[in-house]
Amino acid sequence: MKIKDLMIRDVTSIMNDCKLVDLIQILSRHKITGVPVVNHNQEVIGFISQHDVIKAALPNYLEIINSSSIFSEFIQLSKRLQEYSEHPVEEFMNKKVLTIEEEDNEVLAASLLIQNKIQRLPVVRENKLVGIVTLTDICRILVEKTENKEK
Repeated sequence: MKIKDLMIRDVTSIMNDCKLVDLIQILSRHKITGVPVVNHNQEVIGFISQHDVIKAALPNYLEIINSSSIFSEFIQLSKRLQEYSEHPVEEFMNKKVLTIEEEDNEVLAASLLIQNKIQRLPVVRENKLVGIVTLTDICRILVEKTENKEK
């Protein structure tokens, strides 16, 4: 099955000059954890997730989660996020972003998602963002295929 047949077409994306405070509001409003970053031509130039934001504010956050000083580090995170709130997401985004073509198949998409431990894969046509695909989308299609075979 082609990615264009299972991708989400209504994609939330942001421009690289979007402020961090606005990004956090967008993620919260749409109940998502990350978004593609696009330029004025709708070409994918990056990706930013809540983990990228936390890593920027607290570079050693993975160690902190397992420590007993989580409360003091939470206060530090809060202060840093306030400091960075007006900074553009361009400072924090991942510039090496994987994409997939809409004509590719679900096997390639699943492989890219799993091997790279990512949640979302921007879908492009002629380098322009046209959708997004997740492992959940792929699993849904596989389950539907199985159910249809059983009937």
